[in-house]
Amino acid sequence: MTSPTTPTRIDRRHLPPGIAALGRKDPERVGPYRTLGVIRRDAAGATLLAEAADGALASVRPLSAEVADGPDVRARLAAETDRLSRARALCLAGYRDADLQAAEPWLATEYVPGRTLGEHVAEHGPLRGETLTALAAGTAEALAAWHALGGLHLALDPSKVVLSPRGPKIVDPGISFATGRPLGDGRWAAPERRTGEGATGGAADVFAWGLLVRYAATGWEPSGETVDEPALGAVPEHLTSTIVGALRREPGERPTALRLLEELAPGSGGDLGRAVSDLLAGSWTGMTAPEPRRVRRSRTPLWVGAASVVLVGALVGGLLWSGDDPGGPLGAGGTRGSEEQGETGETGAEGEGAGSAPTVVENPEDVASVVVQARELALAAESFTTYEHRYHNMGGDTTPHHYFQTREPVPAITSASYLGTIGPGVIALGDDFEEMVYFHDSMVGTEGAVEREYYRELSPGADEREHPREQWVSLVDEMDDVLNKVDLVHEGFGPVPTEYMPPEMLSEEEVRGRTGHHYSATYIEEDYRVHEREFGPLEATLGFWVDDSGRPLRFIREMVDRETPGEFGGSRELTHLVEFARFDEEVEIHIPTEDEILPELS
Repeated sequence: MTSPTTPTRIDRRHLPPGIAALGRKDPERVGPYRTLGVIRRDAAGATLLAEAADGALASVRPLSAEVADGPDVRARLAAETDRLSRARALCLAGYRDADLQAAEPWLATEYVPGRTLGEHVAEHGPLRGETLTALAAGTAEALAAWHALGGLHLALDPSKVVLSPRGPKIVDPGISFATGRPLGDGRWAAPERRTGEGATGGAADVFAWGLLVRYAATGWEPSGETVDEPALGAVPEHLTSTIVGALRREPGERPTALRLLEELAPGSGGDLGRAVSDLLAGSWTGMTAPEPRRVRRSRTPLWVGAASVVLVGALVGGLLWSGDDPGGPLGAGGTRGSEEQGETGETGAEGEGAGSAPTVVENPEDVASVVVQARELALAAESFTTYEHRYHNMGGDTTPHHYFQTREPVPAITSASYLGTIGPGVIALGDDFEEMVYFHDSMVGTEGAVEREYYRELSPGADEREHPREQWVSLVDEMDDVLNKVDLVHEGFGPVPTEYMPPEMLSEEEVRGRTGHHYSATYIEEDYRVHEREFGPLEATLGFWVDDSGRPLRFIREMVDRETPGEFGGSRELTHLVEFARFDEEVEIHIPTEDEILPELS
């Protein structure tokens, strides 16, 4: 056992929490750096933990030729790299090295050990007292320095702030602007960014900073909507006016990052850097960089999800499952055994059975049959990925969930809270999904790498968790119940909208390419429940999309109570969104070995 005074060596078998093992498509080396693990993945690729020849660690971001050869990307990347090499800020991850002329250019920056802000808040709750003030001042200092050089971050969210033992550090400045890829969670973006009006100086980053500090103080994630009087909850009084100013709707009405720093460091005598340094020295306590732990080399290719899951294009055959009997083999149409399906067990447009005929292609106006088929195909799918979120404007969002199911290498299904960077959950294993293992994720990035700890039992007094298969079936049945009680209208075939889709579910390119049959309805929702709270009656608008095979793609129900104001102003609004990202494509879930499973969840 490693002694407390002898840190575990960082190598490919012993990585810090939050660093995932390298995938099959990750390079063994980048320039002079030997790669060790994956810090995060996003729309621009992977950020890798790497080791220089002298043993120093770095955060290395290689860019694929596809990304780098986009219009003006190399020129913008050169400009951002030049800024980073000149930046001098305590709370900005510093420049180390770069090669922008390579076929696949790369940039190396300081590796910052520690948990992200999202991980810390999810694990330990909001920040308090002077630690919160130090976070606010430190991140403002980093933005002020970056903006002074003409740079913009444009992807600031809790995954881009690492709470190192020496202070908070902002990572990935300028990468989103250089690559033209949206690297952040869109809910944290300023309103002008969401509406396509672009950035105005550093105002978009200042808006994200306001949401970030509010999140650090309250644990509230933004809903993606902008209001004139944002709720502040437990934000301490000395920060309220600063955050309110940062969250103003109009970019020109927000303070600059430098002004934020001046407000947070009064009496500095103009030496703001020294003021931040003193604040961190006296207030930044209790932050640690977790020790490395043993990991297994990932077999996963490019898109790694929050459950150490990768989605690839190969279709899989085999036994299919029914939601009514998770342990029984079924065909795609819900018929049991191989005789009805033929000797190969395959299903499809020419197969027999209730669920195999392409109802939506033959007659998309036959709404009842389309709904029946969508449920059957969803429940019969052998593998899938699904993202679900119930959100509202009532003072802090509820937690999204994601579901992954596979049959290889063993039958498994996971359900996890999706907190943007981290989430607890459960995995059920075995032919009947009978073995339950609990887990807790530590992620770096909303779309990033995952470190997962497994537990055999929940701690005494903890609430029991619903079986993940039963939970997912309940979700499909809830959708089916709603669709069957409304008068759906076929609106035609076309693009499927997506407000937010985690990249571990679908890449940006795949999201843009999704098309399907659209059905809609407007009705009164008499009874809607969120976390044991009942709401109703509500004015509801429903959208439902299926692909040409009849599988569901998207379900969204938007409800309004015009008689009751929301805590963010206006009418109370509630939304239930389900994104069915993939069906019957390979989903690889890491199956823990016995020595990876701890006795109890602490």
